[in-house]
Amino acid sequence: MYIPALRWRQGEYQALLKLSEAVKKQIVPLITIPGVEFDFEAREPKKSVHDHVHPFAKRYVHKWGRRPAWVTLDKEIVSERMNDGTHVLDYVFQELRGHGALAAPALPLNPNSAFLAAAQRVIAKDGQGCGILVQLEDLMAHGTSKSITKLTSILQIDLDESDLILDMGAPNYEPYGAFAAALISNLPQLGNLSDYRNFILIGTSIPESLVKVSIGTDEIPRHDWLFYQELLQKLPKDDRRPNYGDYTTVHPNFEAKDMRLIKPAGKIVYTANRIWATRKGGSFRDDPDQMHTHCQEILRNPRFDFRGPSFSFGDAYISDCAAQKVGPSNLTRWKQVSINHHMTTVVNALANFPAAS
Repeated sequence: MYIPALRWRQGEYQALLKLSEAVKKQIVPLITIPGVEFDFEAREPKKSVHDHVHPFAKRYVHKWGRRPAWVTLDKEIVSERMNDGTHVLDYVFQELRGHGALAAPALPLNPNSAFLAAAQRVIAKDGQGCGILVQLEDLMAHGTSKSITKLTSILQIDLDESDLILDMGAPNYEPYGAFAAALISNLPQLGNLSDYRNFILIGTSIPESLVKVSIGTDEIPRHDWLFYQELLQKLPKDDRRPNYGDYTTVHPNFEAKDMRLIKPAGKIVYTANRIWATRKGGSFRDDPDQMHTHCQEILRNPRFDFRGPSFSFGDAYISDCAAQKVGPSNLTRWKQVSINHHMTTVVNALANFPAAS
């Protein structure tokens, strides 16, 4: 099982939609409903919280079907209410329930009272248990196991109805061996890992900004993926192996910028075995046709290790754009292409690893 951590924006949910059925069967996403986007020109949120959240359940079923996922809320909306006074989490799961969709809430180790109360109600109604999001700093603190037990007690679930999701954010993974040893030495803070329904490790090494990535062809080491392999090697034989998760090709701190002030580059992030190979040009807005050249380079340059058009929707789109069968589209499309290819690559790579338990 692969756990991509996705913020519910168009590029991410379109990437999910376009996965092959075989890949979808190996994925359970951790979905965060983001905060309301800001209108920089009007200097106010683009929508009300209600209008922002209301389409989620219908869109979830359209893009992901009735497959399972964990659903959580961005910190900006954890205390918000819908127009009828319902807490956002209650509303989301009520709507999912109405569509026959299967999901479980995920919440941090120390949720605020409104989020916690809503999660209690959702868990009691649906019986799907819950994901518990533990940060790296939580792991390094004393008493984490007691905090988890206290939380599950309040939620009235057993540990085997909870999924422990260790979210490391974007740490410095190097050197892999030393970081793996430090992580392993602190895992007892989480209690007996075999008690949890699932044990998941999520992190990323994708930069928050690609400003420092060179124009033309460049690469970014996939430290999180390489570290995960090192961790599996170093874990004692009888210790539980975590399932792998990541933030795909988007940094978790990514925020929309005022597009009046910046001109994002035309770029593609293409996941290879040990790196993200990148192709970057000038302003997309000024020269959208550059994407044809970028795609041609991905097909030509062995650094990209192009998988062929049948590998994923993303690869097919790159191939068609290289041949100018499709247009350069927009930046959201290229985020979708990169994420779709990335998720397919990870699922295929995990198929060659010992199963997590």
